[in-house]
Amino acid sequence: MGESLLDVRLLNKAFGTVVTAKDLNFSLHSGVITSIIGPNGAGKSTLINVLTGLLAADSGEIWFQGREVTREPIYKRVKLGLGRSFQVVNVFANLTVFENLAIPVLALKRETSNIFRSVARLRDVHGDVEKVLNQVGLLDQAYMIAQSLSHGDQRLLEVAIALATKPRLLFLDEPTAGMNPVERTRILETIRRLSQSGEVTFVIVEHDMDIVFSLSERVMALHRGQIIGDGSPEEIRMNPQVREVYLGEEVGHGAAG
Repeated sequence: MGESLLDVRLLNKAFGTVVTAKDLNFSLHSGVITSIIGPNGAGKSTLINVLTGLLAADSGEIWFQGREVTREPIYKRVKLGLGRSFQVVNVFANLTVFENLAIPVLALKRETSNIFRSVARLRDVHGDVEKVLNQVGLLDQAYMIAQSLSHGDQRLLEVAIALATKPRLLFLDEPTAGMNPVERTRILETIRRLSQSGEVTFVIVEHDMDIVFSLSERVMALHRGQIIGDGSPEEIRMNPQVREVYLGEEVGHGAAG
């Protein structure tokens, strides 16, 4: 297990009487692909939103690479290396694939004024963009308009945009949603390959147990804002509380696969 990247201490979040995070304590380590599972309403997306700064925690602490970021805004967390994608495709539909990636690259370089004039001039921007596009297999589509890509390629583009911010830890919220089997295989292979490179650590929220058990090295199961299981895929398969929450069906299916 690698170094601890993210440490969560007594984290709480509620919306009125609905508790989505209750006294959560856990750490995420470099190089370990972690999946967060749980039924609808378990608090999975809320947890990602709190950890990445989209929502404020009610109480508790979030530490990233030894620095407390509990009250830091999103852009500061991104600059520190904490990134995320969303459930819904979130790209600039009318820009090219290249331009979609140039924006976060230039933001990191603080070159966002006259943004596209800067792209034409800065060779290192081209290099950074092309490197990421090559990593996700979209280099050949660099000058296509984003909305003309297939759904699967748009999801890959969203991952690429997140990668362009050079994250150490990257949360992917349902990265395979709406994909066909070929697209799903492609993005999973991309995640696995990037993880093995050691440059970025992935945490994935996913409903498909086959994906969870085939890709993950660690699985955290949430239910009503609490962790009811945390361990290897095999340990989660056999966890009686997790099986009860899932009625033994999805988890059991994943075990058979």
